[in-house]
Amino acid sequence: MASKFLLCFHDFSVWNYRKVTPILEELRDLAGAPFSVLVIPDTEKASPEAVQGFRETLLQLKNEGFELALHGYKHRAEFSQGRSYMGLIGMNLTHGEAEFAGLSEYESSRLLQAGLDAWHNLFGDSEKGTSQNPVAFVPPTWYSNAYLPSQVHAAKMLYEDRWSLTSARGRRYLSPVVSFAGIPKALENLAFAWGRMMFKCPIGVARLVIHPSDFPRLGDKIHDLVRIGLGAQRKLALYKDL
Repeated sequence: MASKFLLCFHDFSVWNYRKVTPILEELRDLAGAPFSVLVIPDTEKASPEAVQGFRETLLQLKNEGFELALHGYKHRAEFSQGRSYMGLIGMNLTHGEAEFAGLSEYESSRLLQAGLDAWHNLFGDSEKGTSQNPVAFVPPTWYSNAYLPSQVHAAKMLYEDRWSLTSARGRRYLSPVVSFAGIPKALENLAFAWGRMMFKCPIGVARLVIHPSDFPRLGDKIHDLVRIGLGAQRKLALYKDL
């Protein structure tokens, strides 16, 4: 049986959905199937028109078979009480995007709930009694804290870290990943070489993680990597398949 691989598009938000949606559709046509889209749910300071357009686009993607997962709350950290020293290092390395890094148990729970509340408000299910948590939660930049994995599992979501996936039922999968955001341009060719090797080696659930900032500059190389994934002994999957 073919090993699985995930195609994950990060950082889909109210601020970029108009620009990014055509990229998602192009990748879907290339892959032959919809894939996982990681949503930043915060819409604070966005206009009502933008929020409505974002909401309609999310529902359209969902209806087309795209899998929508929760990607933090704002993806940029605000001041939080009790962030650990290692969390502060993570914040510095990611230019403030590791919003869950090193948080206390209380702050981690509070921020996770803020993300879930924003998610349910986006889908309009907070007042209708149809609230359902997303299938997966991925902390921005994968920096986390000691409490977040169990908090995510308590909310019945899959949890993703940099090297593994743990389902809501507690099953853990080795998951090698290739991503290009935040790495020096001098290392990009090495990252693509790693991605090609990752797809051809039938170990774990491989992840190709792409970001809006990868396009258009790296678009052709990413398309080639998707083709390699599809041509290798792997099957395109979603979080819900694990």
